[in-house]
Amino acid sequence: MKIGTKILLAAIAAIGISTAAGIAVQRSVIRNQGIQQTRATMRAALIEAENVRESVAGLSTAGALDYPRMLAERKNAATLQETALYKTVPVVSAWKAIEKVAASEGYEFRIPKFQPRNAKNTPTAEEAAILKQFESGNLAEYFEVNEARNQIVYARPIRLTTDCLACHGDPATSPTHDGRDMAGLPMENWRAGEVHGAFVLKASLDRVDKVAQAGMKSTLLYTVLLALVLGVIFFFGTGRLIVKPLKGAVESIRVASQETAAASGQIAAASASLASSASEQAASIEETSAAVEQMRGSTNATVDHARKASELAQVSRTTAEQGSGDMTDLATAMTGIQDAARDVSRIIKTIDEIAFQTNLLALNAAVEAARAGEAGAGFAVVADEVRRLSRRCAESASETTDLIGAALERTGDGARLAGKVTSRLAEIVNLNRSVSEAVAQIAAAAEEQRKGISQVNASVTGISGVTQTLSANAEESAASAQQLNEQTQSLDESVKTLNLLVGTAG
Repeated sequence: MKIGTKILLAAIAAIGISTAAGIAVQRSVIRNQGIQQTRATMRAALIEAENVRESVAGLSTAGALDYPRMLAERKNAATLQETALYKTVPVVSAWKAIEKVAASEGYEFRIPKFQPRNAKNTPTAEEAAILKQFESGNLAEYFEVNEARNQIVYARPIRLTTDCLACHGDPATSPTHDGRDMAGLPMENWRAGEVHGAFVLKASLDRVDKVAQAGMKSTLLYTVLLALVLGVIFFFGTGRLIVKPLKGAVESIRVASQETAAASGQIAAASASLASSASEQAASIEETSAAVEQMRGSTNATVDHARKASELAQVSRTTAEQGSGDMTDLATAMTGIQDAARDVSRIIKTIDEIAFQTNLLALNAAVEAARAGEAGAGFAVVADEVRRLSRRCAESASETTDLIGAALERTGDGARLAGKVTSRLAEIVNLNRSVSEAVAQIAAAAEEQRKGISQVNASVTGISGVTQTLSANAEESAASAQQLNEQTQSLDESVKTLNLLVGTAG
């Protein structure tokens, strides 16, 4: 169904609803006005009847009524209701006046009362409730709209006045001195001001409803004609002022929808690719972070080992320096031993010379002892012994000389070896010093490397967080792009619906 048709139907429906509401309101207003007018008519009729009652009572009080003649008429009449005496009773005059109005207006007239003289005035349950309300207070009137019975009820109380006591007052004041009134009915001993009955008018609401229905029919007729005219005007007006501009707007929306659909598709594809790349990058960064963390652990171990190696190199350097000093002292001691050996060799040589001279002296002494004969025999023995001791001394000196020579040779060899060892130890000390410095530099470089790896690890951690955020944003962007694509498709469906509404091809 096209939008112009829908707008026209909506306008007709709105007019129809407004008309129905207006008719309902009109009916309610007319009905309320009819009810209030009926109430006013009933009230005027009852007040008029009360005025008639007061007038007749005033005539009776003024002595304008010929009661002796009316009593004589009562004796000859068949029923009380046919006599003038009955008609001059103020209450009777009042209800007679009401009966005329009720007959002309179509009202139902009732005079309910408790202890009625006429049985037809016995109150119904509804009328008894009204009488009780009058008797219990100073209620001036009663009005009710009974929707269940489609009826209006209006009532006014009948309050006894002084003139009423002539018939309903104290039996001791009976005009016939038998407790009865002039009509021959028993007196009830009532008091002035008491409520003993009511004038009740009842009217059907059918007449009010007929007036309301007539007004509704007239209003409906004019409304239908007005609706037809407005419908034609609205049809052409909407086609020119709404449908035509709406067609242009729908065409613009359709083009924008197609462009948005294409752009959203590209955004969705790019977002999906970005989300996939971001996820892969996040995984790679996690692997890199794990590798950097492992490298940091290895670097920390290397730093510890380098620090220990530096400490050991320092100890080795110190030990080598001490060993070099000890070897220097050893070389010095070997040189001293060699010098002492030379001195001992010279002393031994001196001893050997002394032994040789002693041997010569012993030989000379032996020669001289032989020349002396027996006198020099003892001296010859001493000389021989001296010669033997000098020989032994010479032999010992010779052996000592040989040993000292050998010792000198070995001491020289030891001194040369000690010099070589000292030289090697000096080289070792230099090498240890270089190694120690290199190890210290390695330890410092490893420490710097550890710090750098820690910074790299922190940077990788930060990059990992950023990448994860980027991945999450990319996924959200992909989801948003997908949602935009779905919304674009929904917009496209809406455009097609609008095309159908405005009657153009989509």
